[in-house]
Amino acid sequence: MSATGRSGEGLLILRTEYIAAGVHIGTKVCTTCMRRFVRFTRPDGLNLIEISQTDEKIRVAGRALARYEPSEVVAVSGKDYGRTPVLKMCEYTGFKPIVERFPPGIFSNPKYDGYISPKILIISDPKVDEKAIREATLIGIPVIGICDTDDSCSFIDLIIPANNKGRSSLALVYWLLTREVLRNRGVISPSESLSENFHAFETRLEEVEETV
Repeated sequence: MSATGRSGEGLLILRTEYIAAGVHIGTKVCTTCMRRFVRFTRPDGLNLIEISQTDEKIRVAGRALARYEPSEVVAVSGKDYGRTPVLKMCEYTGFKPIVERFPPGIFSNPKYDGYISPKILIISDPKVDEKAIREATLIGIPVIGICDTDDSCSFIDLIIPANNKGRSSLALVYWLLTREVLRNRGVISPSESLSENFHAFETRLEEVEETV
């Protein structure tokens, strides 16, 4: 992983590193709201995401999240491949993770035993994390979502366009987002990186098999 995180195009990392992690790989379905993030559609129908758009949205999300107190941010992943990335990001940033079944009422019902009151939500997949998005809309907090080409963007305030189905892709997006939050907080310098590379954010296959 590049130490400085900048290429000649001004990206957070080299374009080739985004591609190697499969961040740009979309699906053969493209919703209307995601069309603007597609670079082109291959002859086989697969939509490829424009990496510079992903990169820019990670920057914007990093700046936004850095403005909140750590306890005010909740990161959610109901999908297996998002579990480790979310937990690692929360380990570095102090955000609150929810990676198991999302409890209805956790944001909206003060009588719920595990009630929390976040100011902003991050989700890994609009389809899988639909309940979390619904809770966020009930209490009127913004939602940052990692969205693939086949996702609906309803109730997502900030879209990070990326492959949200791949282990490496989710790991890299969360690794970069974590680094941007810490840089914007002043915890690390603008040229400094995390102590671990993005592979430490990857969910191991054996962890997924244990949940099946």
